[in-house]
Amino acid sequence: MSLGDSWSNTTPASSSKLNVTNVISGTGAYLATLDKTRHKIFVCTSTGSGFTVNHVYLCNIDGLSVTDITDVDVHTHSGSSSGGGYDNIIRANMNIFDTGAYLLTNPFKSKWVEDVSVTGVITDHTDGTTFERSIKLDTGATSASTASIKQVGLEWDCTKESGYKCLHRIETATSIAIKEGFNMENLDVANDNERKYGHEVCTTVNNNWFATSADGTTRSSSDTGTAMNTNRTSFRAECTPSSPKIDLYIDEGTVFTKSSNIPTTYLDNTATGRLWRVSLKNNTGASRPLYFYGVHFVYQGPLKWDEQ
Repeated sequence: MSLGDSWSNTTPASSSKLNVTNVISGTGAYLATLDKTRHKIFVCTSTGSGFTVNHVYLCNIDGLSVTDITDVDVHTHSGSSSGGGYDNIIRANMNIFDTGAYLLTNPFKSKWVEDVSVTGVITDHTDGTTFERSIKLDTGATSASTASIKQVGLEWDCTKESGYKCLHRIETATSIAIKEGFNMENLDVANDNERKYGHEVCTTVNNNWFATSADGTTRSSSDTGTAMNTNRTSFRAECTPSSPKIDLYIDEGTVFTKSSNIPTTYLDNTATGRLWRVSLKNNTGASRPLYFYGVHFVYQGPLKWDEQ
């Protein structure tokens, strides 16, 4: 057997085999003295002689050089020696849709598709003190009124990782229901089992935020234990189909992980009219405004017919 083969119960020990199958640690000056034909992995404990502290090196087959396999350097993606050209990264990931700052800077309702019922109304709003812009969703004073905004676009491929981060504020944390997230329903219709994930609250249940998801067959919601309030509140959700799980952060607090009914199979085109939605409803004859400051979401969609 060769020196690099795995150990077995009958493998005789030798310094040569130990050297080539173990990680060697030492200062850069020391590592530079070693015969690279007799070793495989180096870890540098002090910078020197061409080696950098806390970096890991692979001894190349030629026995003459090493390759730094540590990805800790700050790099700009401006070329092949700095993490790869940024244009190459873009070309290699052209199925990815990233809203970037578009829905964060100058948040106007004209960027969204609006949907209201009964006395619901949607307006552009500027804070009189901070001058921050937001989209104001207001139910009006008739009970069971709704206001909703949504983004539409190419289908969401929920077999791939996706995520979002958004910020909003409400005036009153009573007699209200809110839904936000990928493919979430409008509150003027019944819940369905279409593939989705997001966060929601309904004070007829309690005042806590729930993490919600559906896998095409079953829809479920899990109580995060975090109560809503009238402060600005941020939400960050990340879906990992391979796990499968959804990680939800509220105000960047402790992660709440939901692992049931996660969308992991391809979303058909029955619900592409609600790619990402904010929906608001009151449960009393009084106005319940929500100020939506914006969202940044990332997902993958089909750009080839054979992906459907």
